[in-house]
Amino acid sequence: MFRSVAVSCAALALSSTTFASINGFNESFAGGAANWRNFNGTATLGWTAAGGPSDAAFVTGQFNLANTTVGGFPPTVMRAAASYGSSNGGYVGNWIDAGVTNVGFWFRHDLSQSIVLTGRFATPTNSPGASVVSFAPIAANTWTYINFNVAQGSSDIISLGGGTYSAIFSNIGNIQLGFQVPAALAGQNITGSFDMTGFNLTPAPGAVALLAAGGLVRSRRR
Repeated sequence: MFRSVAVSCAALALSSTTFASINGFNESFAGGAANWRNFNGTATLGWTAAGGPSDAAFVTGQFNLANTTVGGFPPTVMRAAASYGSSNGGYVGNWIDAGVTNVGFWFRHDLSQSIVLTGRFATPTNSPGASVVSFAPIAANTWTYINFNVAQGSSDIISLGGGTYSAIFSNIGNIQLGFQVPAALAGQNITGSFDMTGFNLTPAPGAVALLAAGGLVRSRRR
């Protein structure tokens, strides 16, 4: 029995470490842009060492609205990918087993109108992917904390891109952040700047504790 408990505890420790590497993930950009890239993935985001919330470092992406249309697909302004080595892959993996239910970050833009933030979370091959929306408008030139609820059934998830929740969130490798273009700005030759910092993943309460309880119960039954 003691050997069984020891084996279960070892397995639990390994699982907990794996989960912690995801649900404890926080990218502060303190040392640089961490291989996060611009709207089309061709260049690393700009980086500023201070000036964010609490004078934190932050990254910046730029996007020109000339080719956007009213009601068109929300453009991406920054992205992370397993293939880029973004954040050393700290967010890559099975968000379901890790208990991740929320994605949070600080965001700022300099457009003349408020915008609504969008996100996309996809597999390492970038398909399928889940599209999300944070419905609260973000005013210009103001650091605003954004939270996407990515729990299964969340109203923030507006599309699964032809896939399933399980297939996507059990194998996350790509992240895209973008926005809905205000009708008054669509198609204009305006280059906006978009700043972000403090990207973090929050686990469901007690996810690891529940796993621990399950492991000990199996040990006692043996």
